[in-house]
Amino acid sequence: MDEQQLRVLVDRILAEQRARTLMIVTPATGYRSEIAARLRQWESIRWEILACEGTEEEVVVLDGIGQPVQWDGKLPTEWLERFDQIVMPFLDFTTLAEISLGVYHSPASQLCQYALMKGIPVFAFDYQCNPASELNQLVGLDRSQAMAARVVSQLAQVRALGMITGTLSQVEAAINGKNVAEPESSELSKPGGYITLSDVKKRGVGTFTLQDNLTDLAAEYLREQQQS
Repeated sequence: MDEQQLRVLVDRILAEQRARTLMIVTPATGYRSEIAARLRQWESIRWEILACEGTEEEVVVLDGIGQPVQWDGKLPTEWLERFDQIVMPFLDFTTLAEISLGVYHSPASQLCQYALMKGIPVFAFDYQCNPASELNQLVGLDRSQAMAARVVSQLAQVRALGMITGTLSQVEAAINGKNVAEPESSELSKPGGYITLSDVKKRGVGTFTLQDNLTDLAAEYLREQQQS
C-alpha cells in the first residue's frame, strides 16, 4: 500500500468515526452565512443535509458542508436509524409550534418528533424563534409580551420533550457533552439598549466587554475576537 492509498484509508476511517448528523434545514430570516461559517468548523461531525421547502437561500450558504439527502415521507423510524443526532440550525416559529403542540404537518416536525421518541438527540439554534434574540429584536418580533410569553412556553415545552435549544455556543457545548444552563425566561423582560453584533463590528471589539448588555451573537463574536 503506497502513501496515497494509506492516506485515503485513514481519511475514510476518520470519516466513519465522526458523528453521523442529520441537519434539517428550514427557512431562515437572517444569520445564514454566520451560522454556516461556524458549522464548517465542527470537524467532528459528518453532515447529511435535508433541505425543507423554501430553503433555496439556506442551501446555497451551506453548500459543501455535507451530503444532501432526500426523505420520501415514509417510514421515518427506519429512515432515522442511521443517524446519531439531529441539528436544526434555523429552528423557526412554525416548526417550533408544531413540535410543541405535537403536530406532524411538516417533514421537519415529523422527523424531530420521531427522533425524540427514538431517543436520538435533537439540537436546535434558537436565533430564529426566540423573541429575545438579536435577530427578532431587529425585525420587531419582540414587541408583544403576550406573543413572546407564548413562544417562551413553546420553547420550554420542546425542551421538556428532550430537545436542546440555545445559541451556537450552547448547542456546541451540549453536543460535546457539557452541561448547558437553562435559558432564563426573564430575558424577555430586560430593558432595551442591547448592543448588537453590528454595533460591535462598527465600533470595534475594544470598545466593549462581556459585561456590557450584549446580545447573544454579539457576545459570542466578542469572545471569539478576544481569544484570537
